[in-house]
Amino acid sequence: MQNPIKKLRISLKANEANKLKAERGFTIIETLIYASLVSIVAGVLTVSVANNLKAYNKSEARQNVLANANAALKLIMDEVKYAKSIYTPTSVFGSANGQLSLETVQNAPTGENTTYVDYYLDGGRIYEKREGQAALPLTSDRVFTTSLLFTRSVATSTKDSITVEIGAKINTASGLLESQASTTVQSTAALRGAY
Repeated sequence: MQNPIKKLRISLKANEANKLKAERGFTIIETLIYASLVSIVAGVLTVSVANNLKAYNKSEARQNVLANANAALKLIMDEVKYAKSIYTPTSVFGSANGQLSLETVQNAPTGENTTYVDYYLDGGRIYEKREGQAALPLTSDRVFTTSLLFTRSVATSTKDSITVEIGAKINTASGLLESQASTTVQSTAALRGAY
């Protein structure tokens, strides 16, 4: 049997050895494991943030294109509804680069009963040109309009109707897929005149 004092000395030496080991800090293997874990977590977070930003940019581009195309379509359709007639000599139907000329009573110059308004595509933007005024762009320069198609439906018993189709995409120099966004909007309205 061992002496109790000897046991106590052995126990104290073991405790001192454990204290010294604890005071030394991390081993190189522990440090490598911790560094690896931190790197993996940082990498996953970076990829997640990058993917979220790409999704946000794509969503924002889609909303921008859709909002621009819808706003231009609404303005054109409102003018068609109140137009008195279609001015056919300058209107271009059935072409992706169409033009619509309307005789309208809306916003007629002082002393005039009617005026003319044109809608056309130039340089990727849709313009509204009123008689005697400068052309106004209806779409943003951030949106590139790919097509402006007017289709005329001639009815014998009722007023003519116009179908407008607008194709647009985001105007970006980037060829990256996530920055691409495009849409096509369409609507039809009958000319109702001034009533």
